Amino acid sequence: MERTTKWMIAAVYRISLAVGIISFCHDQTTEKFYFSTMVTIYSAFASLVMLGFLRYFFQLNFSSPHLPVKINAIIFLLRGLCLVVTVFINWTKRQEIVTTLNELRQARYQFQKRWPLSENTKRKFEKTLRRKLKLGFATTTGILLTLIESAKIQFELESVYAIAAVILMCSVGSFVMMNFFLCITHLNVILWAVNEEVEKILKTTYQLWQLSMQQYIGPGTLITQCCRLSDDLDNLAATQHQLHLLGNRINRMYDLQTGCVLLMIYLNNVAVCYMAYPTAEKDQITDNYSNWTIVLMPFVMIMYYIDLIIFLKSLMHFHEAFLATKKLFREHQALLPTLDVRLEES
Repeated sequence: MERTTKWMIAAVYRISLAVGIISFCHDQTTEKFYFSTMVTIYSAFASLVMLGFLRYFFQLNFSSPHLPVKINAIIFLLRGLCLVVTVFINWTKRQEIVTTLNELRQARYQFQKRWPLSENTKRKFEKTLRRKLKLGFATTTGILLTLIESAKIQFELESVYAIAAVILMCSVGSFVMMNFFLCITHLNVILWAVNEEVEKILKTTYQLWQLSMQQYIGPGTLITQCCRLSDDLDNLAATQHQLHLLGNRINRMYDLQTGCVLLMIYLNNVAVCYMAYPTAEKDQITDNYSNWTIVLMPFVMIMYYIDLIIFLKSLMHFHEAFLATKKLFREHQALLPTLDVRLEES
């Protein structure tokens, strides 16, 4: 993994820790997750500070006659709800979260000890991480910049510190989704490798059958090789089942926050479609924003939707990996002769 990729992952961890949405430590050398008294105390303090900022939500202005402004106010409320849910889960399920992450780390270590990742899988993993993290940081920065004036209008704020507090709260959802992405992508890379190994075994099985039919290998060698392949298939099946369970647990860790984010996306789509038509109401709304915000907003929205597509694809890759295994067996079914009962059962 490139150094800049590690820096971006470390940045996600440190920012998440700084805003109080995680309460555990991560050793980048051993990749182990653990609790620390100092980190726990700091995280508790940061969580309380972030929750204290919620008082600004009582100043949200819902009296605007314009629909996009009302939708924007609801989106701000959902961001606040996402913060509350994140802090609640962080402290009520912190042991479960750390256990799940350590089990994922151990599963990856055990798998790579037996089957090192291919260069193709490493490149795919690296490319996926770098593309999402770079775009995620750029999109989050752009959104937070455009929220400066929006926060002034929606919350009727004048204090720079109050506006900064609101923007800090609004960043929580982005970094929660980045953590979710990192978890699911580190799981996906092993599922990709499992499918690669399964495909190799299926091809080796056919080659063994050909060698046996041409009498290049004897029955003893054939049985020995079939038993080895059977053991490998059993281990791969056990690994895939473990990853399926871990993936379901990771999805449950983030399902409420993901629900908030998806609802925000839906409302944002409604507002964007509404603002796409030239109306007098649109002119009245844009008059409240500066030229640089109006110019920056379209580019931020484009990056936002590209970032969303990459994130959703990563979630879909988790389910597609299991379907890919099924597809491999179906495509090679005609090439699977009966060599050994144990291998056939596996």
